[in-house]
Amino acid sequence: MLKQKSKRAACIFIMMRRLKINLITVLILLGTLAVVRPIFAGFGISPPYVKNQQLVPGSKYEQQIILLRSSAEEDLKATIKVNAPDIASWISLNQGEEFVLPKGQVQVPMTVTVTVPKGAPLGNYKGSLNIRISSLKENTGGVAIALGARADIDLTVTNVDFSDFMVRMAEIPDFEILKWPWDMPIFSRFLHRVTVVMNIENLGNVKIAPSKVTLEVYDISKTRILESGSDSSIDKIAPFSVGQTKAYFPTKLGPGEYWGRVNVYKDNTIINTYDLAFVIAKPGELKGGSPSLGIYPWLLLFGYLSIVVIIIASLLKIKIWRHAWRLLLFVLNILFIPIRPIISKLASWFEAAKDAFWDWVGSKANDRQNRGQKKRK
Repeated sequence: MLKQKSKRAACIFIMMRRLKINLITVLILLGTLAVVRPIFAGFGISPPYVKNQQLVPGSKYEQQIILLRSSAEEDLKATIKVNAPDIASWISLNQGEEFVLPKGQVQVPMTVTVTVPKGAPLGNYKGSLNIRISSLKENTGGVAIALGARADIDLTVTNVDFSDFMVRMAEIPDFEILKWPWDMPIFSRFLHRVTVVMNIENLGNVKIAPSKVTLEVYDISKTRILESGSDSSIDKIAPFSVGQTKAYFPTKLGPGEYWGRVNVYKDNTIINTYDLAFVIAKPGELKGGSPSLGIYPWLLLFGYLSIVVIIIASLLKIKIWRHAWRLLLFVLNILFIPIRPIISKLASWFEAAKDAFWDWVGSKANDRQNRGQKKRK
């Protein structure tokens, strides 16, 4: 009995001791939490990867990752570490490896740029971006919490070209008719144009642009086609990027309101069609001014002047001016072939008249001489 009571007492003592330890641990944890600053309630990223399976050597690819938090009560610090030994030198962050998540902003974009060297071996490359979020005040006392996320890296370098694009937006900006001297035909043919502006997202790994853009211009009631044109000389957009490109259509339209139907082609297929209203205004009528023509008109003028100077210099160099009179007579001789008989007849009459005139002058001179001799006798 005494042994059993001793065992019971020992068990109770051990249980009480453990309870005391657990109670102390709980109190310590509660005290710790009391001084912890809750810097955010939740954190995540979207998308949780950097992925591209169509990279080619020498290409450049950008992907945006959004850093998300449910609460933005203070500034936070984001620290990014690239964990991809084979391709770490390919990867850069536009914001740097450390940047601030501003107070009041629950979504902060981060741009990851992948630059593949021209001599990069073909193959698949993997790694990760480790993202750590912490308080800017973590060294000012108390206990700070740091949360993190991981973005997987999955890149494939290939030698297979892939081309595709998407038109995000298209518009026809309003513009004004040209002022002198740009309204002269030698200039207006190149400067007075309807411009279709497009935002293109290149989804492939080679430069690309629409194969063709066509434009039909209608009156404001859309009942009559006034002009139409096509442009296939469109500047290309770099791989894996979004850029602006333009199609140009010479026009003879005057001031007024018009509709333009724009068809965007990929190869021989129409992939987008837009009906866009635009205005051609008189000089000075557009609010905010007419879209600038830039330096292009002056380059065009310089080009014309250069051509004139080159022609004159060439003529002087070959001394064609010495032969200009002969060349003119030759051309006139060819032009006057149909009326040559008439010219010959007129020439013979002229010769006869000339001979008669000089005969008359001679006879008069003889008569005067004879009268003088008679007087002397």
